[in-house]
Amino acid sequence: MAQRSRRSGRPRGLREAMVALSFPDYRRFSASLLLTSIGLQLIQVAVFWQVYELTGSALLLGLTGLARAAPHMILSLMGGVIADRFNRVRLIQAGQAANGVIVVVLGVLTFTDSVAVWHLYAITILNSAFSAVTSPARTALIPALVPRENLVNAVALNATIGQTSQIVGPALGGLAIDLVGLGPTYALNGLVYLAAMVVIVGIRTPGAQPAATTDSPWQSFLEGLAFVRKRQVIISLLLLDLGATVLGSYRALLPVFSELLGVGATGYGLLSGAPGVGAVIGAAAILSLGDMPHKGWYTVGGVLGYCVGLMMLALAPWFWLALAGGAVLGATNAIQMIPRNTVILAVSPDALRGRVEAFRSMLAGGGPPLGYTLSGALAAAIGAPAALVAGGIACVGLVGWVTWRDPELRERDLGALVDEEEPTVAGRADGTSEAIRVG
Repeated sequence: MAQRSRRSGRPRGLREAMVALSFPDYRRFSASLLLTSIGLQLIQVAVFWQVYELTGSALLLGLTGLARAAPHMILSLMGGVIADRFNRVRLIQAGQAANGVIVVVLGVLTFTDSVAVWHLYAITILNSAFSAVTSPARTALIPALVPRENLVNAVALNATIGQTSQIVGPALGGLAIDLVGLGPTYALNGLVYLAAMVVIVGIRTPGAQPAATTDSPWQSFLEGLAFVRKRQVIISLLLLDLGATVLGSYRALLPVFSELLGVGATGYGLLSGAPGVGAVIGAAAILSLGDMPHKGWYTVGGVLGYCVGLMMLALAPWFWLALAGGAVLGATNAIQMIPRNTVILAVSPDALRGRVEAFRSMLAGGGPPLGYTLSGALAAAIGAPAALVAGGIACVGLVGWVTWRDPELRERDLGALVDEEEPTVAGRADGTSEAIRVG
């Protein structure tokens, strides 16, 4: 990587926070992402509630996480190889259509009173599998949709969209379960996935189609693995994220906390959506900073703040304080996630970006469900509040170790804009395209 950097990121202010949306292809991408993310939240909320309704077991609730983690851990790397070989837009559409179909099947099983717990696990596995294969393509596509100087803004808007879905999706899911039942909720979920497939049709950027390669899929995989191993900072950033998502996992226990606080399904939906509210606030703060320096410190500080929010949720004696703890969890997660993902995209060349993103996706998608399983098992043994406290303490220890071990995390210009020989293409606001340099 070239050593010369050119930093254009000054604090921009909120009035320029939506600059990435001035590019037509990114607008289509972001609309599809919003619908896909809402669909994912709907199915997670509904499945968690239905498993707990059928079994009343915190352990079986946590095992839904294992059903979601396994496909991500196995298939994400395959998705990275595919994302660097095939049209990324078409790959995303195929995953959205498949998820729409399986959710409708679950809705039919629920309507006919035929659903069993194993059905819920099977649908969770399939939903996770399709998401795992398409997730690397989704993130690898972003640098082709906006100029490089707007990459932080696009990543921050992606985070805002994802976290907005954590407000809308769980709240909508909780209200739908209360008002119309689980069957119609799944039907709505399927329609949302299919709408996401239609919205993304208009993307025409040449960057959606990776350059042709003569390497075998196995050679491509090994090339991506070698790059990740060479860039130690990528591994460090992913470990910090794992500290929050595995050791600090809490989502699978929200039905338990809603029962402890006596707030029912609607309260469960609000509690599930509270992190999304906080995340929008956190993402807005990052958006106002532009291409900020010290991205590593933002990541470290965000994960430590996340541990504080975890303790608030675990020890809250009142519903409003639990909601506040959830908001802190969302805000600090956005604060650490946006600079982390920007750095990983910035240090990865386009030809390898799908495979590098696959490693991140494997851990980002597989880590939280593994955390669900761990938190569910701990909650069954020592109670939900104690399980979250123990996880938060362990997470703080991991953050300290990783920060001490990798001095690159503490560099001011980590993930700065750099020149690279290989260009990519991004659409302009007027719908044309221009060549830009990526690093």
